[in-house]
Amino acid sequence: MTHGRVECMKWSCRSTAGPLFCSAVCLRYRAIDEVMIMCATYYARTSDHGYETCAEHLAMAGCLAGGFAKGFGYLDDGLLAGLVHDLGKYSDAFQRRIRNPDHCGPVDHSTAGALLLMRHVCPLAAMAVAGHHAGLPDLGSYGELEGSTFMSRMNRARRAGDCNPLALAQAGEAQLDIPQSAFLHGTRSAKPMTSGKRPERWSLYTDMMLTRMLFSALVDADRLDAEFFTSNRIDRAEHHILESLKKHLGPQNLASGRVPAFDALREASLTVSVERDAEDRSRIDRLAAIMENTADGYLAAPGKRPIDIRRCELLERCLARGKDPSYGTGLYTLTAPTGSGKTISSIAFALEHARTNNLRRVIYVIPYTSIIDQTVGQFEAIFGTEAVLPHYSEAPYQLKNESDMDATDLRRALAAENWNAPIVVTTAVQFFESLYSNATSRCRKLHNIADSVIVFDEAQTLPVPYLRPCVRAIAELVERYGSTAVLCTATQPELQPLLDESFDGDHVRVPEISPFTRDDRDSFRRVTIKRLGDIALDALAERLGGHKQVLCVVNTRSKAQYLHDRLADDDAEGSFCLTTLQCAADRQRLFAEIRDRLDAGASCRVVSTSLIEAGVDVDFPVAYREEAGLDSVIQTAGRCNREGRRPASESVVHVFSTEGGCAPFLRQNIAAFRAVADRHADLNTDEAVRAYFAEVLCLRNGGVARANVGNDALDRKCILPLHGRDANWPFADIAKQFRLIDTPTIPVYIPLPGDGALLCGRLERGDMDRTLFRKLGRYAVNVWPRHLEQLKSVGAVLAVGPGKSDEEDCFVLRDMGLYSSRLGLKLDGATADGIFM
Repeated sequence: MTHGRVECMKWSCRSTAGPLFCSAVCLRYRAIDEVMIMCATYYARTSDHGYETCAEHLAMAGCLAGGFAKGFGYLDDGLLAGLVHDLGKYSDAFQRRIRNPDHCGPVDHSTAGALLLMRHVCPLAAMAVAGHHAGLPDLGSYGELEGSTFMSRMNRARRAGDCNPLALAQAGEAQLDIPQSAFLHGTRSAKPMTSGKRPERWSLYTDMMLTRMLFSALVDADRLDAEFFTSNRIDRAEHHILESLKKHLGPQNLASGRVPAFDALREASLTVSVERDAEDRSRIDRLAAIMENTADGYLAAPGKRPIDIRRCELLERCLARGKDPSYGTGLYTLTAPTGSGKTISSIAFALEHARTNNLRRVIYVIPYTSIIDQTVGQFEAIFGTEAVLPHYSEAPYQLKNESDMDATDLRRALAAENWNAPIVVTTAVQFFESLYSNATSRCRKLHNIADSVIVFDEAQTLPVPYLRPCVRAIAELVERYGSTAVLCTATQPELQPLLDESFDGDHVRVPEISPFTRDDRDSFRRVTIKRLGDIALDALAERLGGHKQVLCVVNTRSKAQYLHDRLADDDAEGSFCLTTLQCAADRQRLFAEIRDRLDAGASCRVVSTSLIEAGVDVDFPVAYREEAGLDSVIQTAGRCNREGRRPASESVVHVFSTEGGCAPFLRQNIAAFRAVADRHADLNTDEAVRAYFAEVLCLRNGGVARANVGNDALDRKCILPLHGRDANWPFADIAKQFRLIDTPTIPVYIPLPGDGALLCGRLERGDMDRTLFRKLGRYAVNVWPRHLEQLKSVGAVLAVGPGKSDEEDCFVLRDMGLYSSRLGLKLDGATADGIFM
């Protein structure tokens, strides 16, 4: 037993955050009831089968975090963060709580480890440790004492009395016996690029992204060990690595509270990294071999049509580029016409490239949930469900309670927490919002993005108001985290100025995976684009009625409903309306009916908003498109004569304008389209597309034809300036501001007969949980606040209490006379609906 030991010492921190501490600190160790610092076994958690010692949890989490961080060059930082993250559990207060939680309040057990790392000049790891439960905090300011910022927590801890976090840090450091050399290895150092050269540019943006990555490695390691001890899930993909690590560290020593020597922990971290690498690369090898066999089947198939031959040529080129070692990790484009088989060709390149360059996984980023099921289905048909992780809110496994999940569902639910899967299919919202998040659940997966091939499908849909921070994030992943990014689209956006800005300010050459000559593109030409000019809605409806099968895409939901009503007067069965005024469950059913009628040659006249454009696999003989951006016009053209069964001259896409105005956010796109259309007779060419995107960027920047202007329309929420030197590391504020879907709308849930009514009934009874809201997503229609007020004023909706956010109520439609599955929610007099698809 140790009594009355007193030590005084001076120390300071020389981090980039400034001199946080410089004071004489009195550290006192005293006997405390039955739990005594430095002379007892300390416990980190309890479960039905006993207690896990602090030694076991810190050693396990440290080695896992180090092994994960090794993937992006920061093993020592990860190991240190994991080793000290729960240092505050070496305290009498926490030990009392773990033995008697009903009579002891919460205990701060993360500040002590953060203090220790700050003392040894490891500020990025310290931030990760401080936030590993509640999320990454804002840094705050020197001398700050109030609030929840990192600085205020550190300063309050420094001023605390007996048994303060600083004393706990000192006690824990003695327990862990971490050598000074370990902290020196854990200071900031850049990971070499592929060329082996250190990147010259090092910014606060880089520091903040690295902090998120270390935070990710720590959170995943912490959660994995906690789950391993409490439930020992054998269906977790990392289970065998956890078992192997514990055996390596020595279960008996860990159980008795003895932490292995630091060198042994570092060796164990390296072992975790090696085992993880071997497993990831074995999975990629297997999937690449499957892809090659599948490709051989496509290439050898008899009786190919001319368009099939062209698709096979694209596939062959993508396979060859993927196998070519001269195509190292970096940024690439895959620009191929709609209907050319980009999805299969891009995944073929991605897997071969991953195998050639020893990368871990393929992440396929899709703009809209409306087409993600289609892509997941294609990949599952080739690789099997075991290889593919669909991660989006309406994925089938996300809509089930754990008791209802089968083995595949459960495996996917676990893998979705940290993206430990060889092929991940997700949305742009999930991908980019996670990269700029500060939340533990969102950030947990980030370390598994390193050393990946990331395919951005329909790259032209990257959100313009967030374009600069999205491109900057892509550049950071390529430049410092060993990833390859592929911008895959038929209409490649003109991103060169933004790329030059994001990659060290130098001109960046972006290789094209499969260059197409003009003749190549002409061979894929299946439509003729013609400008129709102004036309009244009634006259347009009459023209549409003259076609047996036709697609018409308009810019607002109200126009779609009006045209559908006119068409349905003559042919109700063969007329369809697709907008977000219908819930997703009805849209999915209507898509299936539309495809069946097209295949059968039956009448099929579809009026839709732009939700049908991005990758939806339908084939109409003729199409009409209200004026919008050229990329949208070409995407509509991709739904016309998709399989090349008719001559291009007979498959016309008519571009028109009509009364009713347009949504404000489309005005610049339409202006750019008109400017390019006046100069280019053929709009379906690379030259026209490049000219269009250059015009859009110029208009968005107020006529300045460059991207390196300050807080412009390409970074509406000033995300990049918030990463600037004067911004004080505002992790929480950035996470709040970066919302790709940022519209002030409220969901109204539709009680459709069957599941919709049952789920709405649960909502009305207050039986709410996360799974319920995920299921309800299929039955939601998002409306503007003023439209909601109209519905409320006539008693058409029922408020049923707080929704997913406590800041807003959620509503169930009571008057089902206002909703039809074929038309959606009827909002008479609605005007502000153009922003919706």
